[in-house]
Amino acid sequence: MSLTHKMHDFTGVETIYRKSVTTVRLKIHRDYLGSPDIELETITKPYDVYAVLRAIYDTLDDDQEHLILLILNLAREITGYKLISSGGQERTLIDSKVLFRNALLLGASCIIVAHNHPTGKLDPSEYDVEMTIKVVGIGKALDMEVLDHIIYTAHGYTSLREVIPAIFEDDE
Repeated sequence: MSLTHKMHDFTGVETIYRKSVTTVRLKIHRDYLGSPDIELETITKPYDVYAVLRAIYDTLDDDQEHLILLILNLAREITGYKLISSGGQERTLIDSKVLFRNALLLGASCIIVAHNHPTGKLDPSEYDVEMTIKVVGIGKALDMEVLDHIIYTAHGYTSLREVIPAIFEDDE
């Protein structure tokens, strides 16, 4: 039996790749994308992000952490968002593959990552800092700038870019 014949035996089998693309396509609702008829929110400072996040987090449970990905175009206008993960009361996991797959599929030129602290404490944890370093590094490799990582609470926010700017600086 030739190799070509064996390849034809698998033509009707769906691959893992096709299934994950289908799954992503089903979960990207129109609600996550900005309408062409509305004025897009331009981000110039972390407070601009906080105002947008307030509207998103008002729709989510307060008693657990949620990781949000904000999609921005080259003009730094928010064109969409995606809830990437929901966790427990103390932590939500950041799967960088899922994060950047969604950023690419949603056409991001740059991104902002945000998560809430149900405790109301605004200090970044060691895990928050480690994951920010990892995400910023991957963003650089993909030529997709990570503008900030925001810790959100109903009473305020912390911008990791403001409190630990070295994470976001180019080391070239």
